[in-house]
Amino acid sequence: MRSLFPALLCALLAVPAAAQVQAGLPGLEDLPEPARYLAGYVSAGGGLAFPFGGHWGDRGDGFKPSAVYSLSASRRLDEIVSYGLESSYSPRHGHRAMKDMRLGIFAFTPFIKISSPELDKTYYGVLGAGLYQWTQPAFTSGGVRFGSDSGSSAGINIGGGVSYPFWRGTMIGLDLRWHHILNMKGANFDLNSADNLNVMLVLHYGVWKNKRQALTSQ
Repeated sequence: MRSLFPALLCALLAVPAAAQVQAGLPGLEDLPEPARYLAGYVSAGGGLAFPFGGHWGDRGDGFKPSAVYSLSASRRLDEIVSYGLESSYSPRHGHRAMKDMRLGIFAFTPFIKISSPELDKTYYGVLGAGLYQWTQPAFTSGGVRFGSDSGSSAGINIGGGVSYPFWRGTMIGLDLRWHHILNMKGANFDLNSADNLNVMLVLHYGVWKNKRQALTSQ
């Protein structure tokens, strides 16, 4: 009983001291605002572009999948909406029947992006539209020499993906995109429209800016 009384006394004396320490702590409203903000992303990706539908994606007389590479830059308006520019290149869609014939496709498309951050990952959707440039090198088939050709067409792309924190402020994730080229017609072929499904692994690098510098520049 005698040992219990001093312990209770010490506990009672400790309560006011703890209250004073907590009272001295800053509240959330007293914390300084972050000096920097996430302005946007620079992203690079690689994967495969799969032709599908119509003559372009025909299993017997169409074109094969190609490697595809992309590079983009985006600016955030807020945590949800961002916009930017993207370029992609699939260098070698080989023809399934004429083995020496191949097409390369370069795309340059502005886009708008809607993001949905959730805990340790971010889901997003993308809508883009722009210019698609195709090239066809010269080739020989059946003893006949066909000249090179090229052309351009408008097109759109729709898709989305998910990204996860990776390393040193970067994020990595899977991107699925449907690309629709409105017209692919050349001297050696007439495909009308063409569709690709691009499956890519994408690395996103966050671009941070100082708030004071941003205000000064405005």
